[in-house]
Amino acid sequence: MSDAIDEDEDSRTAAEIGLLLMTSQNPPVRATAPAAAPARASPRGVDRVAEQQTTPNPRGAGPSLSYHVTRAPAIPPAVNNRQNIGRSSGRVEKKKKKPSRHSTGAMRSHTPSGDPPGRRASVTNRFRNSTGGSALPRPHTSLRESRTFRATQPTYNLFTGGDANSRPGSRASLAPDSVRASSHESSKENMAPPDAAEYESQRQVIEELKAELGTLRYTISTFEQEKQMADARHNAELEDQRRRAQADFTAKQAAESEKSQAARQLENTQKELSDLRENVAQEKTGLEKRARDAEEEARLLQEQLEDLSSSKDEAARINERKTIDLEMQLQAAQKSTQELEQEAEAREAALQQVQSQLAEKDNQVGDLESEVLRLKAHTGDADTMAIIKRELSEQVAHIRSLEATNREQLSELKHLRQIHRAVEVVEEEKRSLQRKLEAARSLETELAEANIQRQRLEDERLAWTGYLASTGGGGGGGGDLEFDSPEAVARALVEQRYESASQLDKIGSLQAELAAQESAAKSRQEEIAALKSQLAEARSAATTQNIDKTRLRTERQRVLAVKEVEYLRAQLKTFDAEDEAFQPEAVDETRARRIQELEDLVDKYRTEVQALHTDMSALEAGKPPAATADPVPAAGTKRPRDENDQDSAAQEQLGLLTRKNRKLQDQLAAVQTQHALTQKELSVVQEQLKALKTQSKTRVLSLRSNPTSDYEAIKVAKLKALEQENADLLAQLNSDPGVDLVPRTQLDAADRLVEEARAETASAQKSAKRLKEVWSKKSLEFKEAIFSTLGWTVMFMPNGKMRVESTFYPSQTDEYENSIVFDGEKGTMKVGGGPRSAFARRIGDQIGFWVREKGCIPGFLAALTLEFYEEHSRNQMQTD
Repeated sequence: MSDAIDEDEDSRTAAEIGLLLMTSQNPPVRATAPAAAPARASPRGVDRVAEQQTTPNPRGAGPSLSYHVTRAPAIPPAVNNRQNIGRSSGRVEKKKKKPSRHSTGAMRSHTPSGDPPGRRASVTNRFRNSTGGSALPRPHTSLRESRTFRATQPTYNLFTGGDANSRPGSRASLAPDSVRASSHESSKENMAPPDAAEYESQRQVIEELKAELGTLRYTISTFEQEKQMADARHNAELEDQRRRAQADFTAKQAAESEKSQAARQLENTQKELSDLRENVAQEKTGLEKRARDAEEEARLLQEQLEDLSSSKDEAARINERKTIDLEMQLQAAQKSTQELEQEAEAREAALQQVQSQLAEKDNQVGDLESEVLRLKAHTGDADTMAIIKRELSEQVAHIRSLEATNREQLSELKHLRQIHRAVEVVEEEKRSLQRKLEAARSLETELAEANIQRQRLEDERLAWTGYLASTGGGGGGGGDLEFDSPEAVARALVEQRYESASQLDKIGSLQAELAAQESAAKSRQEEIAALKSQLAEARSAATTQNIDKTRLRTERQRVLAVKEVEYLRAQLKTFDAEDEAFQPEAVDETRARRIQELEDLVDKYRTEVQALHTDMSALEAGKPPAATADPVPAAGTKRPRDENDQDSAAQEQLGLLTRKNRKLQDQLAAVQTQHALTQKELSVVQEQLKALKTQSKTRVLSLRSNPTSDYEAIKVAKLKALEQENADLLAQLNSDPGVDLVPRTQLDAADRLVEEARAETASAQKSAKRLKEVWSKKSLEFKEAIFSTLGWTVMFMPNGKMRVESTFYPSQTDEYENSIVFDGEKGTMKVGGGPRSAFARRIGDQIGFWVREKGCIPGFLAALTLEFYEEHSRNQMQTD
């Protein structure tokens, strides 16, 4: 098909070149066109005037200008369509190879005759003369257009499978013959071709094929995009699996570190137990020492408390005196502060007066300076003033242009900032939704694993509950379970085992102690009998010796008593002599007192002597003293030994030590039991760690139904459907390419694409709806904020426009005649009621001052707010 089009273009070009050669070889003097010769093809058949101008012959032969008025008949559209085939680069037509009769007939022309043979005209002028001077239609394609079209054609023919640039070998020889053959048939050049309808149908078919080709290209591009997205998702899932593997590895390392830490804790526990045993004895002595120290500290603290109470009372009295002094100082300071404030007020008044005088002086100086400048301006040069005025006007114009540019850039910047904020909000929502989606996916996987684990544990718990209920309900009758978990059962069993072992150890130790105590009791009874016999022998042998010893003892005591009496009498004499010498007036009283004391002392000695006599008589008779129940021992004698008291004290001390020994043994047994339980728990923990380690080696990588497997299944199904669709299309093309039907698989694929497009459209509509809801909420908050703070009601309009209306001067109708419309894109402002409305005339002065001169929209709105508020308040006062 492309070969046919290129051949048509080449034939037209060859016809043009042949026509130029013919006119150059046989130059006519005058060009005359017959009345039946048609002019250039025109669809409406209008009259044309063809003007031909030739250059004068240097030799001066022949006329040089001729005019032809022809009537061009209406040519059907088919001919124009046929002539415009080569001008459209995107249109492909299938054209049969025919003789060059119709292709060159449109280029046939009648050249003028009568020119001399020696005339030389350029190819361009001759071509212009042949096409413009005659009434023939010009070809629609030139050499440049044909070359351009040929350059833009594809090198591979999609429908035939051959090379599009291939040309038949006989094409060069056909072009001149067709030109010579067509030069004799000028009357048929504007007739409609017989195959115009066929060309039109073929063109429509080609257009449909082009549409189908574009659809296939779009489908291929979408498939490639989906493939890229699938690759990206696959890479993301691989990265997620890597992260999970890293997390499992870190968990395994943490478990191993916990295991080593538990071993270290066990060693530390054993060390602490040995240290505890060693510290028990030290704590006993330390407690006794602490008790003594505590008593000493309590005594010291009591003394310190008394000192502190006395110092507290003294400090209270000192603080009272200080408080009184500070109150007096505060009153004096307040008086001085009042005086200073009065002085400051006086100084401020004087300062204000001086400032007012200074302002008056400044005003006078300014007036004088302005007067001097005015006088200098009057006396200055006119040219200088003109230059200054021109420069000032240029500066003012430049400043105004800069202000206008600044206002435009500010408005554009505000608009872009609003768009940027909205985009940031959308991006933030998108990121948050992506994070939530990722978290939800991870939670789904964790939830599935947790459900499986929970089900397994639930089954195990039900089995243990049934076992415990069966074992506990046999003798109790359906009450509360003694154990609530298998762990409690195992712990109770281990405790019972260790308690029974400790009880057996205690029984064995008690039996050994009992046998030892029995043997000790027998040996002590034998020792007591031997001691009693020895005591009786000693008493019988020591009776005679005791009498002599008591006599000697009493003699010594008597001698000592006599000496002591003599000493006392001598001391009494010295006291009497001293009293008589130094205090003669107080001699009688002191003497009487001392005599009484001595008499008392003598009575004491008498009683003691009497007791000694009774003891001696008792000892002589060999019986215990019976005169007194609690005899007082004589001076210089030792207290007799009480064997019963010593035995009782020893027994009490022995019993106390025995009780302490039992307590320590009980504590030791409890500590040993706890230690055994700790060791058992440690072994259980180690076994659990081993089980976890084995579980970590066999991990569950994925469940049967997870997002990854589902996505892979969907992708595989799509690929299979595409393969089946391609196979059906190939089978249809190979079997019968003329049938206008599509396979079922292609229709199913189109349905799937439609469903996916609908899902994407629904998602986009949902997101747009959410964004609209968010925007409506934010815009409502923005409107309320502006309404409550600035006093303007804001309404957003399409195309970036905004309508504002004052709350103090609202519109009376629904046409918003008292509103102002701002266009953010154009940077313009319009009055709602029009430029000639009452509202526009009222705010015209404000617009001229604030908008045109100052260029300040906020100031304009603030001035309107103040004006409208004053009017509103006056109206309210009048109505009230």
